[in-house]
Amino acid sequence: MKKLFFGLIALFLLVGCSQNQQTTVFMLENDQKLSALYNSEGEKLTDYLYESYQKIDGIGYIVTNKDKQVGLISLEGEEIIKMGEYETLESVGQMFYATQKIEEEKKDDEEVKEEEVKNVFASENLYVLNDEGNVLYQAGDQTQIMKSGLPVIKQDQNYIVLYKNGEELYNGQDEVSYADEYSHGQSALIGFKDKNEYYYFADDEDKEDFHLTISKGQYEFLAQNNNGCVLNDAKTKSMVYVDILNKKFYQHEIVIKDAYFDDKENILLTADDVTYIYSVGNDPILINSYYYDAQTYLEREQSIYGPHNIYKSGKLIGTFEECQLYPQVQELYFEIFPVYVRDQGYVYYNFDNQKVIDQTYIEANTFDSCETAIVMASDKGYSLINNQGEILTKNTYYRMEYIGSSYYAVYNESGLYGIVDSTGEEIFPVEYTSLPETPIIEYGDEQYLMLNKNGRSYVYDINNDMKEVFSIEGDLTFHKEGYLSNGYHYYTIEGESIE
Repeated sequence: MKKLFFGLIALFLLVGCSQNQQTTVFMLENDQKLSALYNSEGEKLTDYLYESYQKIDGIGYIVTNKDKQVGLISLEGEEIIKMGEYETLESVGQMFYATQKIEEEKKDDEEVKEEEVKNVFASENLYVLNDEGNVLYQAGDQTQIMKSGLPVIKQDQNYIVLYKNGEELYNGQDEVSYADEYSHGQSALIGFKDKNEYYYFADDEDKEDFHLTISKGQYEFLAQNNNGCVLNDAKTKSMVYVDILNKKFYQHEIVIKDAYFDDKENILLTADDVTYIYSVGNDPILINSYYYDAQTYLEREQSIYGPHNIYKSGKLIGTFEECQLYPQVQELYFEIFPVYVRDQGYVYYNFDNQKVIDQTYIEANTFDSCETAIVMASDKGYSLINNQGEILTKNTYYRMEYIGSSYYAVYNESGLYGIVDSTGEEIFPVEYTSLPETPIIEYGDEQYLMLNKNGRSYVYDINNDMKEVFSIEGDLTFHKEGYLSNGYHYYTIEGESIE
């Protein structure tokens, strides 16, 4: 089997090699399925030693070698926890849970299962380590450890909750049932018998730390942004929204499984095939078609042709009759949307129940963030229009799709494609053969376009008039750390080989 040789070269991930560029690190894999650590200055930081790895932000990597030993290395490739010192390692915030290998008699599955249910706290073979691999606590006769979202330590009748890199978030005699934190430690939660304590840790000067007491339950973090945090207790059907800006919370009885913030920071709550939109302090609203925000949306009725309700500024202002609405939840970037009018076609309306474009289409899509929409005005093919209904593209196409950053892929009947921008201008002719999974590459302040023609990949600099940066045989894949790969061959965005 051919072995790959990775030399030391200058690896620059951002065009211009800005002095402010932050050094990044990443693992590269050779053809023997072993990985080594590199940094963005081209240094090979470790040998090819690792069969698997897990990156721990701000600390390094949990790694496993070919002998199945586990250890911890820093972002510089230095050994923090020696390989094989512990049998298992598991990250918990900036800390780690660890166990050592102990030879025991095998127990049947039922006995093990029963112990897992009964023994919430471990009294042996469990360690809590800090980010330098030092033991903070070891389970034993006087110390029990709960593997929760944050470590919970019980010593006699005293409970300690650790956070950050081993600091004490709580130390007292009230029984702790669980503890958890949101990603990167922006929020933490401690569950007691009759209450929960929520903690917020400010990450900028405009905010300050605070904590709130929330009613009892066992909550999990679902989502958080700079404005607020969504907690949920599925068992008690309780959702809590913590208003970070105003340092208060709101509690609602509702069945949900997940939550997220959309592109406009609207709060969406989901459960199976049901979606709600949430306005802070108000009851969640069931949505099932187009929406702009929690006050402006369409309510699609079970009858296909309506009447469907139109809500604007939180008020019912009218209905759509004899028309179909999009049958799934979809965010609108602008308060304009297509509806299918029975026996006519697609027409664009706004939330004032007014027709806004004097044209009927065979097919019509919503307006994207570029204020343009893909439509089929005739059976000749697809075009791009602006919000006045003006056709922007000079040609019609067999198929069109938005690929991001104001660019669209346009196809002919043979499957070849080209690229047009949001003004309708053809950037690349219809002669490319396959579209990469991530055609738009965004890294730092730079943007690139990656296309493929006849088995050859091309990388173009969007910020430099689509100048070709480089091309190479094969299908390239972009990695968020800032490099490209083709099998076990690796390249910088500028096309420099790092093998």
